[in-house]
Amino acid sequence: MREIRVLVRLQVEECEGDGKFDREMMEDAAVEAVENVMRHAEGVGFPHTYEEELSVCFVDAVLYEESDDDLDEE
Repeated sequence: MREIRVLVRLQVEECEGDGKFDREMMEDAAVEAVENVMRHAEGVGFPHTYEEELSVCFVDAVLYEESDDDLDEE
């Protein structure tokens, strides 16, 4: 078994735009959303080209910590 890491990028914005959510709250919501959808999808299986030969299982969702240098490159 191998653990493969895949970077997923999400855009998070407030529905009402009233500014009551700080960055940490948005990050927590994003991680929770990815974890929830992955666990849900795992129950029905992940469709992919080699699904008859390879089993894909969810391991974890963690926040990707960017350095200030990474943000300057975008």
